[in-house]
Amino acid sequence: MAYYTDIHSHILPGVDDGAKDMETTMAMIDMAYSQGVRVMIATPHYYPGHVRHPKEYLDDVFRETVSAVKEKYGDFTILPGNEVYYREEAVEKLQDRRIHTMADTLYVLLEFSPGVHYQVLVGAVRKCLETGYYPVLAHIERYQSLWKNEKNVRELVRMGAYMQINAENFSGGIFSAQRRWCLRLAKEGLVHFIGSDAHNTKERCPNIKQAADYLKEKLDKETFQKIMYDNPAKLLKGEYL
Repeated sequence: MAYYTDIHSHILPGVDDGAKDMETTMAMIDMAYSQGVRVMIATPHYYPGHVRHPKEYLDDVFRETVSAVKEKYGDFTILPGNEVYYREEAVEKLQDRRIHTMADTLYVLLEFSPGVHYQVLVGAVRKCLETGYYPVLAHIERYQSLWKNEKNVRELVRMGAYMQINAENFSGGIFSAQRRWCLRLAKEGLVHFIGSDAHNTKERCPNIKQAADYLKEKLDKETFQKIMYDNPAKLLKGEYL
């Protein structure tokens, strides 16, 4: 039976604005597991220059979380990562191994402010590619310079960037402009990954299956297969899409 991979989540307890404690973490894992998720990348926030916890501490929490999850679900895998708020010095931190890439591959999950200028996105993508990393832009639906501007999205993809959209965008109302825009991008091959960006068990909970069910109805079989299965599998292996 095929399973889902959630490449963007805040499930490590007490390290950012995600799961507040191990109890919350395990409840989130329960929700994800019931939806058919079997691999999850833990991507706690990393803000260069404003690090709340050193990497060594995050690694300890990660190991504790892996142990707790394995004790309950032997077939559930948690992998390390970070959601990196982009600054130029972030690339140096990556090279010094002070920031986690996604599942210890060359893929890097990058976050920006909603009002980020398009040329900043271009520069970030170029900088990552020049230093050997594969940039994945987190929740692109939040960035004003990309919202309703498919030309900019297409250009970044042409450069070598990968696009991630949050699953919640496919659970909006029938007249949701944001859902229509996200679906159009997916149909045009401009969406590479869906992530839950889960932070808790309530308003920002694991929700991959809800998005998958919607996309399975709306996308052709090949596109759905790429987004939900093939692309995450290649990411975990560190392969180009």
